[in-house]
Amino acid sequence: MPSSQWSLIGAGEIFMGPRSGGLLRSVGQTKEFKLEVKDETKEMRDYVNGGGTADSVTVIDKVEATFQFQSLSAKNLALALRGATADEASSVVTNQLHTAYAGGLIPVDGIGPTAVSVAVSPPAWVAGAVRVAGDLIKPTIGTHFYRCKSPGTSAAANEPTWKTDGTDTTDGSAVWQDMGLMILTAGEFQINSAGIFIPETSTKIAVTGTPVTLGYTTTASTIVQTLVASAGEYRVVFAGKNMARGGKPMKVELFRTKFGVPKDISFLGDDFASLTLTANVLKDDTRLGEDISAYCIISMAEE
Repeated sequence: MPSSQWSLIGAGEIFMGPRSGGLLRSVGQTKEFKLEVKDETKEMRDYVNGGGTADSVTVIDKVEATFQFQSLSAKNLALALRGATADEASSVVTNQLHTAYAGGLIPVDGIGPTAVSVAVSPPAWVAGAVRVAGDLIKPTIGTHFYRCKSPGTSAAANEPTWKTDGTDTTDGSAVWQDMGLMILTAGEFQINSAGIFIPETSTKIAVTGTPVTLGYTTTASTIVQTLVASAGEYRVVFAGKNMARGGKPMKVELFRTKFGVPKDISFLGDDFASLTLTANVLKDDTRLGEDISAYCIISMAEE
C-alpha cells in the first residue's frame, strides 16, 4: 500500500551555470538550499459598514533562493563577490627590492614562498661621502655590511680594510660597526603564506627600515579578483534525493537567478567556514505555456 507520509530530508548536489548556456558546474558541499516565496496583500476596508475588510488581493511579491555553501572554492568566492578567477603558475623571483622592518612582514608576490633568500642590500662604499649615524654600506668587495656608528666623512681615496670579526672599522673620520653577513640565515627570518616576517629581535634589520633583496619561488595558486564584474544571471539545478523516502530522486530547477553579495565571509574561526548567498529567482520569459512555470519546477519520485 503506498505511503501517505511525505516527509522530506534532502541531500544532493547543486549545479550552477550561466543562464545563457554552457557548463553547469558543481558547487560542492552545500549545507542548505531553500526557497522563500514572499507575497503582498492589498486590503480594502469596508467603508459601508464602518469596519472590517470588504475585499483583498494577494499577489506574489518575490521569490528568493538561499544557499549555504560549505565549499569555499575560488569559483564560489568569485560567484559571491562578483569576481573573476585566474590560475597563477609557480614562478621564481630573484633580486626583488624591499624595505624590511624589524617586527614586520615583507609581503611577496603570490603565496606560499619557498626557497627563500633574504639579504641586506645597502649602497656600496663611496669615497669622500658624508656619513650620518645609522647609514648602511657594503664594501666594494666582501660579504659583510656595516652601520655608521660615529658620523663623519669617508676616506677621500682608499677604501679601508673592513673588519669582519664584529669590531669597528675607521673610514676617514667615520666609524663603522660590522653587522655581519649581508645574507640572513634561516633563523633570522620566518616564512609564512603571505611573505617573510622579520622578528623584533633582529640585529640586522632596523625598526626604521632596512633595504633588502629577496629571492623565492611562489606556489601555484588561483587568484580571485573581487568586485570586478556585474551580477550575472544563473541557472541552478539541484540533483537531489529524499532521504526520508529511502533516497528517492528529486530535482529542483531554477531557470533565472541573480545573486546578491554575501553579508560576510569568515576567513578565520574555530569551525568550518560557510558562505551564505541569497538570489532573486526571476521570471524566465522564454518559458511559455499553460501551467508552465517561468520560475522553478520541482520533480520528485513519490512511489
